[in-house]
Amino acid sequence: MKILFLSNVFPNSQHPGKGTFNAAMMQSLGELHQTHVISPVAWVEECSSRLRQRTRLDPDWLPFEAFNGMRVDYPRFYYPPKMLHQHYGQFLYWSIRPTLNRAIARFQPDVILSYWLHPDGEVAVRAAREHGIPAVVMTGGSDVLLLTRNRHRRRAIQSVLQQSDAVITVSQDIEAAVQKLQIHPEKIHTVYRGVDRSRFCPGAQRVARERLGLDPDRKVIVSVGRLEPVKGHTVLLEACKKISKQGPPFTCYVLGNGSLHSRLSQKVSEYGLDKFFRLQGSQPQSRLADWYRAADVVALPSLSEGVPNVLLEAISCGSRFVASRVGGIPEIADPLQDRLVTPNNPQLLADALSGMLAVPAIPEQRVFEPLTWQESAVQLSQILSDCSTRYSAGLTEQQKSRSSYRRKNRKLRQPV
Repeated sequence: MKILFLSNVFPNSQHPGKGTFNAAMMQSLGELHQTHVISPVAWVEECSSRLRQRTRLDPDWLPFEAFNGMRVDYPRFYYPPKMLHQHYGQFLYWSIRPTLNRAIARFQPDVILSYWLHPDGEVAVRAAREHGIPAVVMTGGSDVLLLTRNRHRRRAIQSVLQQSDAVITVSQDIEAAVQKLQIHPEKIHTVYRGVDRSRFCPGAQRVARERLGLDPDRKVIVSVGRLEPVKGHTVLLEACKKISKQGPPFTCYVLGNGSLHSRLSQKVSEYGLDKFFRLQGSQPQSRLADWYRAADVVALPSLSEGVPNVLLEAISCGSRFVASRVGGIPEIADPLQDRLVTPNNPQLLADALSGMLAVPAIPEQRVFEPLTWQESAVQLSQILSDCSTRYSAGLTEQQKSRSSYRRKNRKLRQPV
């Protein structure tokens, strides 16, 4: 089977850490099938990167790369920033249509798989209909949980879900949210994301701290995620301020970049928390496992989530976590090891973190163990294969019906 994957959430030269889970998913699917990736790059993001590098925007830029054995096209996506969001599907289609048509003509996929319902999913469904190919859309959480709060975008997303041949969600919670948009349950499939278990696996805490240069005796909280409002880092900072006044000596290491970096940094200085709250920036995948192993507890105070890769990776490394009770997080939390709290409540978060820091971890088998990427890919592969088979069978029935209709019309037109 040939799978064409369309999503802006994928690593590129400007943002190598973007959508690494999609890269891992496609690599695993690539072990079973032929794959081709189209990942549009927003012109705004490219301009921002070019300004930092002091280089000019190339109007004829149509890059492609061989990414771990996969061909990836990176067409530029033009759109008006912060306005006309409901029309982003049309803007994306106009932007990448030449690249998309060339890829389909050359690669001749059996199915188009898309991640992120709007605008990516809208374009995938439109292209699939134009070329007679089935379209399967994936939702990771925020697209169906947050974007649908805008009534115009909600209609666009609902249309994508209705027109697609199958919908894949990453949690039961998101599956329920999709059903609320009047999508038939038989069309929806839940497949948890996988984890690279060869990289994210248990290890000695002291050894991990030595490699990272951390104090072996100080309590450590680790939080991984983009520094954006939805991830709740301001709530985490307030919670750490409370713990610093009464708890044991600790340091909370925040791994990630984003729009809140300056604000958080300013608040840390204002509160005098330089020893307690440190912004470490984005970390390469090769070091993340050691951060999880080094932690006494992993914190994820998000306001909205699907099933976060951060927690799947932390679980695989043997770490406990404190997280918001949102999205699919309760589906993977262990009641004996983890703590769930109401989102956007610094006091509850502080109490949960303090409690975890005061009690040493006891290694026990969890009620939930993450899939490997290979196991996840097998489940995805079966859904895509079934969808392609049903679509082909449907086309065959339509062709038979049209042929029968034409024969009947010819008989009716014959002279008596």
